[in-house]
Parts: sequence; structure tokens; C-alpha cells
Amino acid sequence: MNIRKKRESYRKGEEGYYHLCTDGWKDGLIFHNAAQFAYGLIVLGLLCLRFNLTIYAFALMPNHIHLILKGTGAVCLDAFDYLKHKLSVRLKQDGHPPLPEDYWFKLVKIEDEEQLKREIIYVLRNPLEKGQYTVGGYLWASGWLYFSDLVYAMEGTSAASMSKRSKIKYFTSEQDIPNHWIAHPFLGLRPDSFVDTSLVEKLFPSPKDLRTALVKDYEVYFQIASRLGELCEFSKNEIAGIVNQTLQKRFGGRNLKNLTEEDKGKMAIILNREFGLTSYQISTSIFLKELVVRQFLSSKELR
Repeated sequence: MNIRKKRESYRKGEEGYYHLCTDGWKDGLIFHNAAQFAYGLIVLGLLCLRFNLTIYAFALMPNHIHLILKGTGAVCLDAFDYLKHKLSVRLKQDGHPPLPEDYWFKLVKIEDEEQLKREIIYVLRNPLEKGQYTVGGYLWASGWLYFSDLVYAMEGTSAASMSKRSKIKYFTSEQDIPNHWIAHPFLGLRPDSFVDTSLVEKLFPSPKDLRTALVKDYEVYFQIASRLGELCEFSKNEIAGIVNQTLQKRFGGRNLKNLTEEDKGKMAIILNREFGLTSYQISTSIFLKELVVRQFLSSKELR
């Protein structure tokens, strides 16, 4: 389906919750430095003002963007066009190539509460994948906003105290900026100005529930990454957690040493099919020779 047909399809989407994921830009970066990330937060705020949508979770990654939002398909499409335009203008101003003309996005309609929880966790987990951040430790995603008073320690300038001229210059928009918005010297716009945290805190009733989902829902993360065409990488500790979870769910909680060779073959297939682990990762995690793992993966009898 070409972009024109996708635009027509997206525009017909009824009001509801959506996961908007922009393409990963293979030939460049959307955000090269903290100042550009900060401008990205300003643009997200402007999306909420300019369009009839609500943002519940977000992740600004160097070469792509995730949003969990509520609106119609038409609103999501218009919001993407605006986002692409504003970020391209900033890139050109900073001496970088703008986003390509055919730069595009995926829009996933969320059908029920369980899917909503999975999509939110996927977005919030995105910055953790490279092992560079703790849970909630990445400034350019909304994970640190929930169940936290940290944001209130980040002083800034309220829009109410700014002149109209200074607001237009700072926010690069002539829209009527809400008085409660907080312009921040590093973050650009304090994200609690526009993110509605109530939905996430309702779906995950306690901080422990949210943290547990972020670090334990490996299967969900792989499934959504596969659907979006994104790379999913697991650390050694995460792979060990995946193996342990699989033993609990599929093999009655038995230890690896108590599994028969056929059981290990079934385990290998599960790890490959449901988590995308390679034959090498499987061989080192369940203590089988890689050649044997490959034989299991090619076996039709165990599938």
C-alpha cells in the first residue's frame, strides 16, 4: 500500500486510542543534541494544543518517535504532518538535512485495555533496550513522570509570566499557550505541561506494577517490535529472565537440568518464535550445542 492509500485509510479511523510510531530514519537523526530533543517536547505540546488529541505516553528516540494518544485517525494524520514539518524546519535551521519527503509512520488502533497496556509498556521500554538507562531514567520519554514528584523540583518559567512576543519566539507558534505550561531551560517544555499521566496510573495501579511490567514483559515487547519492524535486543540478564519465565509458564517450573532433550527442543522453538532469540543465544542460555539447537529449529515434528 502506497502512502496516498495509507493516508486515506488512516483518515477514516474513528476516535480512540492509538500508537503512533514514526519510521526509523536510517540515513539521519531527528534529534542530534539536547536542544533538539527539547524542541521536540515543545512540538509535542503544540500537537495537543493545535489538534484535538491527548498524549498519555511518549518516547523521543534519536531517529524515531513513539506516541500513545487519543484522537481520530484524521487528527493523528494531521498531527504527524505538523510534527514532520516543525522538526524538519528545526533540522534545516541547525544545518542538518530535513526529514525525507517520503518519511512516514505507522498508526496502530488500540482495541482494548490489555492492548493499551501492552502498547504503553512498549513505548516506555524503548529507551531501555540499549541498556543505557534505568527504568524512568531517560529524560526524553515519559517514563519518569508517573508516580513521581520529581518534575515539580524542575523549576522553569510559567507561560503566564511571559509576554505574548516572548511566547511566540520561545514556542515558535502563535497559538494561545496555556498559563500552566512551564518553559524549562534544558527540557524546553516541562512534559507535565501536556502529558496526561492519569491513564497510565490507572492501568498500572502502583509504581511496582508499572516497573514490573517494564522489565518483565519480554514477549509483548518482541511481538510489538516485530509488528512495527523494529529491532528488539535482549541483554544476557533479560534472556535469563525469559528462560526462567518460560520454564514457569510452559514447563511447570522445572529446572533446565530436569528437562528432557525433547523439552529443550520445544524450549528452543519457543525462544526463537516468541522472543526472536538466535540459535547462538538459545544455545548459551539452555546449555545445548548450537548445532543441536539449529536442528531443533528446523524440525517440523516439534513445532
